[in-house]
Amino acid sequence: MYKLTYEKRVWIVKQVLNGQPVGKIALAQKVSRITAFKLLKAYKEYGWDALKDHKTGRSETVLNQNVEVIILDLRKRFGYGPGRIEHLLKSKGFGISHRQIEKLLLRNGLVQPNIRKQKPRKWVRYELPNPNDLWHTDWSYDPFTQKQLSVYLDDRTRLITSFGLFSNANANNTIALLKTGIACYGKPKCVMTDHGSQYYANKASILEQNTQFRIVLNALGIKHYVARVNRPQTNGKVERFFLTYKTEYATKSFTTVKDYVRHYNEERPHMSLGFKTPRQIWSECKPLS
Repeated sequence: MYKLTYEKRVWIVKQVLNGQPVGKIALAQKVSRITAFKLLKAYKEYGWDALKDHKTGRSETVLNQNVEVIILDLRKRFGYGPGRIEHLLKSKGFGISHRQIEKLLLRNGLVQPNIRKQKPRKWVRYELPNPNDLWHTDWSYDPFTQKQLSVYLDDRTRLITSFGLFSNANANNTIALLKTGIACYGKPKCVMTDHGSQYYANKASILEQNTQFRIVLNALGIKHYVARVNRPQTNGKVERFFLTYKTEYATKSFTTVKDYVRHYNEERPHMSLGFKTPRQIWSECKPLS
């Protein structure tokens, strides 16, 4: 469709004001005589600004100042993104889209604009049907305590069943955490790990079934699944927890790892759980023994 620029609209009006035939002017710009007269009328009523391009679509929503304070506070205190903030506000009776929330966070420099859309995933997301079907575990350096952090995370509910900070990431501490989790939440059918030396025999001279971790699993009747090499998505749920923990703990809203894990399990809405908490899903599913 032929579109007039601001300069061409001005030219049409000026030509009409100078006494040029309207039909000839309209023909030159490939528009109708009616369009030329509409432009002249707009100019006479509102001036040259009436000939400028105007943004189409819905007008920008103006957020209540108190709501803006709540949104910014949630971002600063917990590091929540627009989607999670949208859900929390909805539960309080506020109908504000995540897009409006994102715009507010962008204006205040609290998020970075996503210039390129996320590329389609090349892996298939999986989730086992019941709690205690599978636990994920791994180790990660904790920059806030300068210690090694390990957790066990339930695949179905994302519940952290046990966690601990240690000076060394070794098999003894890994096993101790496993037993702590079992005492609190029951025994998992399977445990998934990476190829770390705490779990897996990385030396050819050692049989995998004879590792300290595997011996304990066999004694407890728990299957051991090992994630594929160079495929972090396989054990991605626990990797994602570590990233979430480090991002949200940095807001300084939590005093200890224990404080954060309680918040994560019982208060923080989880997007992949339909914005319910891990504790809620655990209670709803009633783990099978």
